[in-house]
Amino acid sequence: MIRQIVIASVVALGSCVAIAPKAFAGGTVNVPFGGTVTAACSFSGTPGAGTLVNPTPFNLTSLGGSAGSATVQCTGAAGNLQITGVTKTAGPNLTSPTYEATAVGGSVNTTYVAGVSTPGIVPPGLPIPLIVNMDVVDTTPLAEGSYAFTVDMTVTP
Repeated sequence: MIRQIVIASVVALGSCVAIAPKAFAGGTVNVPFGGTVTAACSFSGTPGAGTLVNPTPFNLTSLGGSAGSATVQCTGAAGNLQITGVTKTAGPNLTSPTYEATAVGGSVNTTYVAGVSTPGIVPPGLPIPLIVNMDVVDTTPLAEGSYAFTVDMTVTP
């Protein structure tokens, strides 16, 4: 009797082993992933300083001097680059100055003329080097001295 139980057990175990590989053969699985891209824009690196020349008694300009530089980048969506102003940071007083500035690079082109800014669109992707120029014209001849200015820019997604 024990012999018959052992034989029946071996046959049953053998059937399971023979059937088991078929149960695990093949198959696929999809492993899900998710993420969020948030639109962002920024300036990178250190801006490069430009130099101004004095071609007439009434103005200073980077045209004929050297342009400044900056690098802008947006990710996730296009951005909006705007020159928000030109700030005099050093030098003799000006009577009634008019400031102009441009920032141009790749498809980006933004201007600032007499207090009015025309924004430029920054496409998402790689960093875009900008060439920045400025000009200041006063209503009276400029006084002797060393002048310094900043071209102020903002970028938003």
